[in-house]
Amino acid sequence: MKVPMRWLQELVATDRSADEIAERLTLAGLEVESIERIGAHWDKIYVGVVEKIEPHPNADRLVLATVDAGAHRLTVVTGAPNIAVGQKVALALAGATLYDGHSPEPRLTTLKPATIRGVRSEGMVCSEKELGLSEEHEGILVLDPDAPVGIPLRDYLGDEILELSITPNRVDAYSIIGIAREVAALTNSPLRLPELPPIQAPVDPTLATIEASDLCARFVGIALEGIRVAPSPWWLRRRLQLVGLRPINNVVDVTNYVMIEWGQPQHAFDRSRLRGGRLIVRRARPSEEIETLDHVRRPLAPDMLVIADAERPVGIAGVMGGLESEISDETTSVLLETANFDMLSIRRTARTLRLRTEASARFERGLDPNLCWPAAQRAVQLLSTLIPTCRVVATVDHYPAPRRPWQIRFPRSEIPRLLGVDYPDERVISVFESLGLSVERGGENGRSVWLVTVPTYRSDLTIPADLVEEAARVIGYDTIPERLPVGQTVPVEIDPELRLVRQIQNGLVAAGLHEVITYPMVDDESLRALAPSGDQLPERFGFFERPTQELVRARNPIRPEWSIMRPSLLPTLLRNAAEQLKFNEAVAIFETGKVYLPRQRDELPDERRVVGCLLAGLATLRDLYQDERPVDYFDLKGILETILPRVGVADVAFCALTHPTLQPGRSAEINARGRPIGVLGEVLVTVAERFGIPPQTRVVVAEIDIPTILEIGLAPISVRPVSRYQPVDQDFAIVVDESVPAADVAAAIRAGAGPLATEIRLFDVYRGPAIPAGKKSLAFRVIFSAPDRPLSEEELQRLRQRIEQQIHRRVKGEFRR
Repeated sequence: MKVPMRWLQELVATDRSADEIAERLTLAGLEVESIERIGAHWDKIYVGVVEKIEPHPNADRLVLATVDAGAHRLTVVTGAPNIAVGQKVALALAGATLYDGHSPEPRLTTLKPATIRGVRSEGMVCSEKELGLSEEHEGILVLDPDAPVGIPLRDYLGDEILELSITPNRVDAYSIIGIAREVAALTNSPLRLPELPPIQAPVDPTLATIEASDLCARFVGIALEGIRVAPSPWWLRRRLQLVGLRPINNVVDVTNYVMIEWGQPQHAFDRSRLRGGRLIVRRARPSEEIETLDHVRRPLAPDMLVIADAERPVGIAGVMGGLESEISDETTSVLLETANFDMLSIRRTARTLRLRTEASARFERGLDPNLCWPAAQRAVQLLSTLIPTCRVVATVDHYPAPRRPWQIRFPRSEIPRLLGVDYPDERVISVFESLGLSVERGGENGRSVWLVTVPTYRSDLTIPADLVEEAARVIGYDTIPERLPVGQTVPVEIDPELRLVRQIQNGLVAAGLHEVITYPMVDDESLRALAPSGDQLPERFGFFERPTQELVRARNPIRPEWSIMRPSLLPTLLRNAAEQLKFNEAVAIFETGKVYLPRQRDELPDERRVVGCLLAGLATLRDLYQDERPVDYFDLKGILETILPRVGVADVAFCALTHPTLQPGRSAEINARGRPIGVLGEVLVTVAERFGIPPQTRVVVAEIDIPTILEIGLAPISVRPVSRYQPVDQDFAIVVDESVPAADVAAAIRAGAGPLATEIRLFDVYRGPAIPAGKKSLAFRVIFSAPDRPLSEEELQRLRQRIEQQIHRRVKGEFRR
């Protein structure tokens, strides 16, 4: 929001500079982001009056204008079509810095004396573009007739604009008067609000009707006759330009001026173009449309609030008016609407139509209905001043449930309790009164308890803590003394889940994967794509079974494809991989994000942190020493086998699994201490294609549930010293039934070898004529090492015997001789 200092100083009698006011506002919670200084470069530019105009002796389209600027009187050459004797203009002398009026980009130049068609000119009269005020350069800037001749233009027209960032809860500060209240309180200066004369006119209830009373708390209608539409005076147009609005005509400019000054949007309808000459506040009807002032035809939904005449909508309530009833040069009668609309309804309408305006931005924050009548008075006052023939012929004020001020029971001890510092009663009361609050002192059970009455425009003040904050910020947070804490600090304990996640993240990064963060919303199509057929939801979403309850859906999604809180990381990871594969041959990514599983009705979802991993494309790229190779199941399995034990996940095993998203025979359930903690496998080609991944690209994914790991419990991480003695590696070929998993065989080997087996690795699987039908041969390489001795041949023989016994007992296998 932009606040010109000259406008602000009309309402607050303060001599503080813009920098001082910006600092006080920022410290009080109304951040001033920047200060724009209008006219900072206006040296050697003065207010002058055109005394005489003579034709140029050598040019038909140029004239010689004699301009008196007090101590400076010049004859300048100009081609401005709008120059006339008696005008007050901006006269620039040689050496002045101006913007180039013929350059499409803002470019400062220094004015130099010039001879134009044989006549020397020592200065120039300036256009708005040359002064940096606007893009208008067809004619010169004509100042108000009361502009004092001879003073520097900076003193007359210069200004400083405060750019404020207003928080959503402070709608009262979304206006010049709102900021003026704050500045008056912060600087202890008197506030000078405009005097509003009463509106003398008969009441006509038929001017307006409210049919949607739940969405319109108040409606003020003012009927005016004798309107003459014309350009607004310079001061009004200039103020609107300074706050970023485009001047249109005197009627529309007044409504915009009141909106900026008071914070209350208004709209003026050409009453002669209203069918029935009246307005109706109602919901839109099915199939209704309206062409808004921006010349766009917009369809209306039944939940949208509109302003209508007797037959059709003429405006979208709180957002924008309709083109058919706009103010034009032929307008002579106006119906001025000043209303209060439901904030949620306006926000929903503006978002649905993708049409956010200055008016909707204010209504969306929740305006005070009691602003309507003063704003209407101010608009009538300005219109009567600008258009002497204007007169009010009828009014209406529908306000069925007036909002009243409310009281807050305020224990006086709350200030020292919450701030750690106290202020005198008189100082606190002075602050409250400067903000428009009234205080009634009292007591309860020997304690000082005040009743503070809050004006209706301060909807953010509801509890005693709010009042403490008001006292602190106005008196100044900087007045609170600094004091070091006394006592012993509480030891910092990292959340176990966060610690485990960080360890897994570090391990995956060390393994060559890159972390991604994806949006936690998906749609039905993405979830159905995980199923083999693609036309229904799969039985499992990644690691988790499909819930029996309805998935967690957004009522008003930002985008159609973000309608469901994701129950798995797989859809977003696959989408991310598809985008990366457009530019890369290899993708290795992971995410440690949350999934959202529904609970019972009216319960918040179960938010579970999950680790998702994805490898796609090539595992190795072709170079001088190796050929390229696509990723496979064992690449990701090896990464997890390495990382999980290192973070304390004990007894990790991979068991065969049938999963709707993964390839049969290339998928597994990840177990720890006998409990499932995740899934791993190669994605079905049809599933990968639905996410935009080429069919020839192999994709391997894994999803691991962190809370389940913590429920099982982490094993202490032990460090085994490196043996000083030479390790011994031996190969074992073991024949087992086809149904026996390799993990069970490896477990049997470890049970027989004990701690002397430092590594067990499967390197071959054989099926063929040398093996009986229904059997397979698994070849393992086992590395033996003892920390305190070299292993003898006799000790190795005993180890082989124990391993053979365990193989026979656990998996009914035998060594292949």
